[in-house]
Amino acid sequence: MAPQKIIIDTDPGVDDVLAILMALASPEVDVSLISIVFGNTHAPGAHSNLLKIYHLLAQEVAAVPAAAARYHRLEGQTKTRLALGDDSPIGGEKAVAAYFHGLDGLSNISETHPEFTPPPLDPGAVHAHLDILKTPAHEVILETLKSEPEGTVTIVALGPLTNIAHAYQADPVTLARVHSVVWMGGALDHPGNTSPVAEFNCFADPYAATIIMEACKAGEIKLVIAPLDITTPHTIPFSDLIDPSIGIPPSDSSGQSSKLSPPGPLKTFISHMLSRVRGLHVSFGLPDAMEMHDPLAVWYALSNASRAPLDTAEGWHLRPRDFKVERKGEFTRGMCVVDRRGTTEDQGENRAFDLAKEHNANKTEASAVDNGERDRDGSKIVKAGHLPMVIVKTPGKEVLRSLLLDRVFGQTV
Repeated sequence: MAPQKIIIDTDPGVDDVLAILMALASPEVDVSLISIVFGNTHAPGAHSNLLKIYHLLAQEVAAVPAAAARYHRLEGQTKTRLALGDDSPIGGEKAVAAYFHGLDGLSNISETHPEFTPPPLDPGAVHAHLDILKTPAHEVILETLKSEPEGTVTIVALGPLTNIAHAYQADPVTLARVHSVVWMGGALDHPGNTSPVAEFNCFADPYAATIIMEACKAGEIKLVIAPLDITTPHTIPFSDLIDPSIGIPPSDSSGQSSKLSPPGPLKTFISHMLSRVRGLHVSFGLPDAMEMHDPLAVWYALSNASRAPLDTAEGWHLRPRDFKVERKGEFTRGMCVVDRRGTTEDQGENRAFDLAKEHNANKTEASAVDNGERDRDGSKIVKAGHLPMVIVKTPGKEVLRSLLLDRVFGQTV
């Protein structure tokens, strides 16, 4: 079976790097387009970060024969396209996640290790592995959906939904051709990571999140969400991700580092990038492991690549949830507001889900019907068929750990 074409909409981003590499090394999917959005850093910087990834990946393939097999598409005839998207939200003030990802989005690696930055392309030169486009990202997304059979392209969104929302506003009919949108975003029954109540991607552009949420509720697109609730428990120890020759503290005088084999170009890059993140975890009193937010969304997409929308592979489970995204709150911007009054969320969607479960809820294509019902705030009550589907169960974090390490680094655990 041919691999499923996917569009990765991303704001690289330390965990974006791992997610992108896992997708590029996975035979289940074909990364047709990488569209860049602001988020972890400004969009031009995120675009440069993607070029760094490919620069190091090319070095890895040249230096490590086994890597050439894992990333065989790098030398394929069809290049992945790269398009620059929006550098500001649809509404509200702009925010970037420099507090965690560093000013450049990759732990300030542009300054600390300039050798990882590729030389600029000469005017008129062609990139060896990417088709770098000048067309705005949301237009390229629409062009991709138009050129492929309906329902065969999945969008995996790893940052704010700004590009996707612009594509919807420009041409909702064409965006509706998407197989599904898989988004890492939101926090429903879990604390936020940017504010006490908001996950960053939702916080960065709550207006875009609302646009896509409403498009889903209107039955125009299928939306699968990987919120902090499910991504946070999925961790990989930093000791798996950072090569010990790089991770040994300077105070270690045992000479251990000199006895270790040097890592390849890709592991060297990842190790230096994550060393700062590891230090932040220590300072915050967090476990010595990295949360796999973006990789989990990619994992879902590749695990379910050959299936109909919302039909999940063994070990995965989705649940329809109805909520709204706060757009303007002084303290609650980006909050996923779930009605907990015992009406729609407890007695409506969840009860509908329990009944539908008996008839294989994940395979239903039921349509929402506007029967005139309104909630106490006057908004239409949406039934389970057209609600966003939230990932509530995966095959387990050890499965993700094993898969990511094997595909990205050729590393067994």
